[in-house]
Amino acid sequence: MLSIFITVLPVFLIIGAGYGTMWRDLMSEAGIDALAKFAQKFAIPCLLFLAVARLDLKAYFNVPLFATYYIPALLIFIIGGLTGFVFFKRTPAQSVAVGFTTLFSNMVLLGLPIMERAYGVEALSTNYALASVHVLFCYIIGITCMEVLRADGQGSIAIVRAVTRAIFHNALALGLIMGFAFNFSGIALPATAEAALEMMARSALPVALFALGGVLHRYKLTSNLPEVAAVGTIKLLLFPALVYVLGTHVFHLPVGVRNSTVVIAAMPPGINTYIFASMYNRAQQTAATSVVICTAISVFTITGWLAFLS
Repeated sequence: MLSIFITVLPVFLIIGAGYGTMWRDLMSEAGIDALAKFAQKFAIPCLLFLAVARLDLKAYFNVPLFATYYIPALLIFIIGGLTGFVFFKRTPAQSVAVGFTTLFSNMVLLGLPIMERAYGVEALSTNYALASVHVLFCYIIGITCMEVLRADGQGSIAIVRAVTRAIFHNALALGLIMGFAFNFSGIALPATAEAALEMMARSALPVALFALGGVLHRYKLTSNLPEVAAVGTIKLLLFPALVYVLGTHVFHLPVGVRNSTVVIAAMPPGINTYIFASMYNRAQQTAATSVVICTAISVFTITGWLAFLS
């Protein structure tokens, strides 16, 4: 257990460095926001573009893998939303934001470095395969539910337009879409362009982790801790447990692929959960607090899942 904890600890140390930097006022909020914007709008899209453009779609795009992860993901979204609605008396729109917080895994900022340290570079193909549709899947579900709730009789065309507009204004989604386009086209990138993209991609994870720590510092813990505890239980424990059951007993994934998929599911909510909640001005405090607390707790829950899988 200790060796596994030491394996994942460097990732959280970088987050802690960003948090400590803001705590000690060693960087301005404008500076940390600039780092976060660089990572989310430029470096990470480059990373995802290269990963999807180079991904062997025939080898990793298979029904059992995606069903193992995304069937539980959809169930978790429903469970999270119902938990907010039934137990915490949230409005339907607020419940969608709570459900989105349990749905969206931080599989890039945390998932990639933890996966590489735990299982090696070869395990990242599973991560990239699932991440290639993760942003699209989550935003399509979340935005569609929100737009249906506030459609006011506008009809399906207006809903489709709203979903499409939101997707094509998301830099991560655009990076994935462009990566798929290059993959299917078979066009080779010019060597100089590829080298430039690789340089950007190498900066993505350390900058994003440091910025994540800095951003987390501004979100204060409030009185909605019972709801956040429910979100954490669903996201960090129930979600990976469902993935493990389906991957082991239903779809019979290879052990290495199953383990990678479970660890991805065990990632805490990403900062996109707060961005989504802010888009609709619904349950932002729960989303922000969930990101902070679940990220802190996940150093132990991820270690536990890695130990269980080993």
